[in-house]
Parts: sequence; C-alpha cells; structure tokens
Amino acid sequence: MPTARRPSRFRLPADVRPTRYDLHLEPDLEGGGFRGEVRIALRLARPRAEIVLHAAELAIERAVAHTDGREMPARVRLSRADETAALRFARPLAAGEATLALRFSGRLNQHLRGLYAASADGSRYAFSQCEAADARRILPCFDEPAFKARFRVAVTVRDGEAAVSNGPLEREEPVPGGRVLRFAETPPLSTYLLALAVGRLEASAPRQLGPVPIRVWHVPGKGRLAGFALEAAAEALGRLQDYFDIPYPYGKLDLVAVPDFEAGAMENAGAVFFRETLLLLDPATASLAERKRAAEVIAHELAHMWYGDLVTMAWWDDLWLNEAFATWMAYRVVADWRPEWRMWQGFEHDRSAALVMDALANTHPIYARVRSVAEATENFDAITYEKGAAVVRMIEHYLGPDAFRGGVRLYMRRHREGNTVAADLWRALEEASGKPVARVAQAWIAQPGFPLVTIAPAGDGGRAALAVRQERFFADPRVPAARRRVKWPVPLVVKWRGGGDAATERYLVDQARDRLELPARAASAWYFGNADAGGFYRVAHDPADRAALLADLSAGLTAVERLALAGDQWALVRGGRAPIESFLDLADALGEETDYDVLDGIAGPLDLIDEQVAEPGSAVQAGFRAWIARRFGPQLERLGWAAAPGEDDSTRLRRAALVRLVGGVAEAPAVLAEARRRLDAYLADRSALEPNLADPVVSLAARVGDLALYDRYRAAVAAAATPQERRRFLLSLGSFRTRPARERTLAAVLTPEIPTQDVAFLLMRLLSNPAARGETWKFMTRKWAALRRRIPPLMISRLIEVTPALREPGYGRELGRFFRTHPVPEATRAVKQALEVFRLNAELRRRTAPGLARWLADRPETLSRVGSGRERVASADRAQAVPRPAKPARQN
Repeated sequence: MPTARRPSRFRLPADVRPTRYDLHLEPDLEGGGFRGEVRIALRLARPRAEIVLHAAELAIERAVAHTDGREMPARVRLSRADETAALRFARPLAAGEATLALRFSGRLNQHLRGLYAASADGSRYAFSQCEAADARRILPCFDEPAFKARFRVAVTVRDGEAAVSNGPLEREEPVPGGRVLRFAETPPLSTYLLALAVGRLEASAPRQLGPVPIRVWHVPGKGRLAGFALEAAAEALGRLQDYFDIPYPYGKLDLVAVPDFEAGAMENAGAVFFRETLLLLDPATASLAERKRAAEVIAHELAHMWYGDLVTMAWWDDLWLNEAFATWMAYRVVADWRPEWRMWQGFEHDRSAALVMDALANTHPIYARVRSVAEATENFDAITYEKGAAVVRMIEHYLGPDAFRGGVRLYMRRHREGNTVAADLWRALEEASGKPVARVAQAWIAQPGFPLVTIAPAGDGGRAALAVRQERFFADPRVPAARRRVKWPVPLVVKWRGGGDAATERYLVDQARDRLELPARAASAWYFGNADAGGFYRVAHDPADRAALLADLSAGLTAVERLALAGDQWALVRGGRAPIESFLDLADALGEETDYDVLDGIAGPLDLIDEQVAEPGSAVQAGFRAWIARRFGPQLERLGWAAAPGEDDSTRLRRAALVRLVGGVAEAPAVLAEARRRLDAYLADRSALEPNLADPVVSLAARVGDLALYDRYRAAVAAAATPQERRRFLLSLGSFRTRPARERTLAAVLTPEIPTQDVAFLLMRLLSNPAARGETWKFMTRKWAALRRRIPPLMISRLIEVTPALREPGYGRELGRFFRTHPVPEATRAVKQALEVFRLNAELRRRTAPGLARWLADRPETLSRVGSGRERVASADRAQAVPRPAKPARQN
C-alpha cells in the first residue's frame, strides 16, 4: 500500500469523454500479476495534444491513438501523486471521435482494492473492488463517476478456472492451456462498478425471475449454503422491479461470495460481490440476526442496480443519493417480504447509531463537499447511510408513499443511464407531489446535526396545547448556545393518550419556538414526541410527562417507541440535559421488558456506564453489575437456556438479548459458567445450541477460557462448516483474557492465518477486551506500518472509532500525537471524532459518577451483594453487548 500522502484533488477535464472500453485481461494467479490491453473510444469536444486519464500501480507499455485513419503514438507521463497518466501526442487530436489503445501490466495486490489476490483452501483467486476510485489499479481509465461508458470485457483463464464479469458470458475461445471468456457489452457504467472474479469458482443452478437468471458463485464445496441468498435475491429483485417500474437492466444477476473482501458487499452491475458471511448461510445453524442481515444487504445491493448503477451521482459529494436510498429501500423490501422480522423496528438501532455520531461536533452533513478520493472514502459512514435513510423515510412520510414513489419513478425515467445531483431528485418529487420538497429536504441534507425538540404543556390556560422549541443537539454540554441556534423543518408526529386509546397528530415545525394545538377533546395523560420513532431528532419531555410515560410504558408505547425513549433519555444524560438517575430509573422500569430490541437497545448505554462511568474494579461497578443481574436475571432464569418446542423467534431472541445483558454487561458468574458449560456441547455438536445463542455463548465462554480452550477455538476456525461459524470463533479469539492467549492473537494478526478482511475486526475486539486493550494499542503503534498494509482504507476508520474504549485520557493524548505523525487521509475525521469521544467520556465520568453511586446507594439489596465477597470476573469484552451483531463492514 502506498505511504500516506497529501490527498490529490485533481479532477479530469470534462472535454474528453469515454464512450466504450474494450478490455482484455490476462491474470496470472500463481505468479501474482496481470497483463492487459484496452481500447477506449473517446469523444473530444475540442482538439487535444494531451489526454489525461487515471492509472495507479500500473506499467503502461504502449499507448497510441487512432483518429482519422491514422495511428499516433503517445509519450506517457505517470503521476503517482495524482494517480494519472498523461498521454502526449506530437500533434493535437482533432475534435470528434478517437480511440486510445493501451497495453499495460500490474500486480495482484494484497490490499483488497483494484484487482487483488485472495486464497481459499489452497487455491488462488483474483477479485476486483473498484469503489471509490480503484478501477485505475486495473486499467488506465477515466475513473470518475460522471464518465459513464459501455464495457466489453474479455478474460484469459487457465484450464479449470472460471471468470465472472458484469455482462453475460457470450462465448469461449480455446487457447493453449486455457480459454478466453468474452462477456457481452454492458449498458453505460461508471468505472467503480467494473467487476471481475477469476479462479476455481463454482456456480449454483440458476433461479429464474422472468428472463433474469440469478446465480450464486462461490469457492468449491459451498454450494449447499447458497439457497437462502437465491431466495432473498429473487424476492428483492421482483419487488424492486415493481417499485421502480423499470425491468432489471443488466441481463443476468450473479451474486459472488468472496473469501476475502473489504466491504460488506459491492453493487457491481450484474455481478454483485459479498463477504461470504452475508451470502452463504446454513438455515439450520444461522441465527435470525444473520438471516435478516444477509437479506438486508442483498436487498441493499440490488436496490443499487437502479439507484447508483442505472442512475449515478455525478460526483462523490452526492454519495448519499446512492447509499441513503439503497439503505431505506432495503428495509422496505425485506419488511414487505418478511413482515414478522420487524425490520423497521430493527432500523431504530441504525437510526440511533447515526444520531450518536451526528451529535458530535466533528460530524458532517449528508451532502458533504468532496474534494478528493480520500474524502469520499471518509463518507462511507453512518451519516451517509443511516441518517440518510432516516431522512428519506421522513420525506416519504411527509409526501405520502404514492406521491414519493411517483417522484422516484419520474427521476429514474428522466435520468436513466445518466448522472444526477440532488436537485434533480427534488425536482421530480415536487412535480409528483406538488409540495415544496427542496425547502424541506435541503435543510436535512445540507446542515450537519439534528434538532433536540423540547416539548411541554403550553400552560397558558387556553386550549390543550404543547409548547415546542428546537435547537441543535450536541453531546458536548459545553457547546455555546449560539452554535445551537439552528432550525430544521421538523415533521413532528406527536402521540398522546387522553381518556381512551392513544392517538397521533402530525405537524411541521419550522420555527425555533412553536405552539401545537391538540384536538379539543384532548386532556392528555401523556404525550410522546416521536411516534413510531420515524423522525431523525431527539425529544426532551418535561418531568411530569416522563413520569406518566414510565407508568404506562408497555401499554402506551410500542416497542420501537420504548427503544427511542430510552435512547433519547440516555442522549440527554450524555449532553448534560438530564441526570444519570433519570436514565437508570427508565432502565429499571424496563426490567420486565419482553421485547428483544428494547433489551438490546438499553444494553448499549448500560455497558457504557459500566465501562466509562464506573471505576473498573470498584464497589460502584460491582453494585451496578449486581443491579443489572438482579433486575434482568430473573427473566433469563424463567426462560431457561433451552428453547421449548415450537418456541417463536421473539422468545429465542429475547433469551439471547438477556444473555448478552446479564452475562456480557453484568458478567454474572452463573451466566458465564453456564455459557462455558454449553460451549463444550456446542463444540461437540453444532446443533446442541439454539442458533441465536451461538454468538453470545462463544464470546462469553472465551472470557473465562484457558489456553486449552483457546486452541480449540483455533481448531474450530480451521474446521468451520459455515462462514458465520468461522467468523464467530475467529473474532472470539480476541475475547480471551489470559496473557498467552492475548499474545498469540496479536502475533497472528500479521500472518495469513487472519484474512485481510478480518484484521481490523479482530483488533477492534481486542481493544474492547479490558485485559488486552492497553497492549493492543501498544502493538498497533509499534506495528503500524505492517498493519496499514493489512487494513484496507474503509476499515481504518472503523478501527479508530473503537479506540475510546481505552478509556483513560492519556491514551487519547497518545492517539492525537500518533496520528499527527502517522496521518491517514481516509480517516482524518475518524481521528477527530475519536479524540472528541475521549474528551466527552471523561466529562461524562466526572459529571455522572456521583449520581450513579447515589442511585445505587438507594438500593440496599444491591449493595449487600457488593459486600458478599462473591467472586467476580474481570471487566467485560464489550463486543457482544452491542445491540445488534456487528456489521461486517459497511456495504456499498
């Protein structure tokens, strides 16, 4: 991987445009290189003596232009800084049509970008990953999204090898020792969507959806795991065709399971690439969370076939046009297919994660000005994806689903095979709905942050009414009032209960202060300011209303509303707007909560209190954990660990959530011991454990495991029958507490035993392990040059985001110094955010630790357990206390 340099802001001139690539590649999987030739049809708006295109890590051996029946050789000048090749001709090329012919070569790199090498079960493969700007590492090209062109790809493979590209296979031509595979020409595509997979790949039997064949490609021996993906893809593709009212545009659909892949998945037109964990599942052993996640990612990538591939943003500052809509559409599609999965309730976890990031001073708008490829890479985050999807959902609710779909269809028809900016979408939605979409949407897209909406009774003696005010919310209590004076047009949906059933009222609040008139019949017992958690904002209720809500939690609020209420209250604590006791009272009121999403939702803040507020090893921490075990443990005891015959998914997931909460956060010794006992049965027989318990049991058992168990985990990694099982045991290597196990895991990080795609995730697990985090940080700083070669750009930011788990402010200072001398352009914002979180956590600790101690002191039964001398396990590895299974990487 190249050393860090100042990111280039070079953009190609717009007066030379490609219209077609005729590409022939010859990868040498054993030798680790490739050769290629490409003919690029161009359209020149004016005469040009020099043509500049992108090329990186390539040797260009020959370059000529064909124009007006003449061949004109070019002198080639490569710029490593700009990743360009300048072709200089003796005489200017005339305006009009021309063709470039280039011969080049490169290496199959190890960095999961461009055309890279991968291996599985002793066989070698080559896969492409071109987003955001790595097609230039495969061929000289015009590597910006606005330069869409048709691709005709040919690949020379050896005997026994197969290849997959964007177009359907047209024909094969025998050559000595192999074949040339020629693929059909594609519709116009941006270069970041180019796809190539080469090696001993196998394909499933096709599943037809009308004229479209759908196949899953995989390394040998995994065909039995392809059924779920085929079903999910067919269900999603049919619904997407209906929604857009445009047939699938790429002829065939190949889903490729890649054994080593940076992102969660990549929407290459006609040939979508995935991590194996998101495509190959065994229905008998996959958890419901794994199935839901795979279905969501498959739907997300297929939504891109229209939103992103067929209609593409003009430049990376409108990346959200691709990703926000694909995220929103994926939830919509899967919710329609499997309503019992409650997808929009699960989306609340994603919305919450985006709210947390957007409450930082170092956030960014959904629409973010992008001046370099490094800046584009930074924007593959929760703001672009999850906040963007939440805003899209708000706009759909504001317009109504029919008008919104009408605008989307108009937008797609009008810009098919072209490039767009946000204004094009607003214009289509306004034409379809007759409403001022741009005025409402632009504030949410262009402004960073989100509003805190404070609601209280108007108290003026008139009709039943609510006084509402809004300001920008910050997690930092010290942000001055002047910076908070920001307004949004807020589509506020208020739920309230009078004498009978709950009702809702809709308002558009676009002033800093407003008065909302409730219906005349309203003598509300309580009100809730974000019905269905559909808005991207936080709500602060007045104390009397909050008390009334707590008294009517299960009957008055839906599960997603309880989840949002808990998230809002914790945010108010973090932002200095409420005492920590207010959140603890709410969590205590949820002690008999039966919804797994709500239990997982409150586990996150409780875990942070245990990690960041309570002093490690203190009586307060012990008392806090004892309260969690006492309040939530009886539910787990009643459920037991074994699923009853015919037990529904909700109960199974509730059991898993309680194990994570009582075992993972509170580290109750009985739960850890039971996890360790059940692990032995699971290691002997994978069917011995209910699938939804596999992740927490494997992780929790590692916390109390010895070196002999560690060796059994490594053996389980090597012999895993499914990608999910392999990842489960691999990442849990980072949860062991003993020094020999920690040292062996760190040593393995730099070896091929740990796939490149998993290096950052294993380091994240180690940073979350209190017994390992300090030495892991030291290891990272000592071995940074080697680690940079093993951690792809997208994953660097994810790793840096976890560093505040180091807790102590001294580590924050070290982090700042280290990345000043070791800059990572793709993670500039992530470093700023991590430093901000270090500081905010320290402030939270100073402010709330006394309140935590007081609250626990009011519960003598908890304190009695603190002094009982019962053995406790050291503070926990927090990876399993996260509300949902960690996403393998952000899908593209």
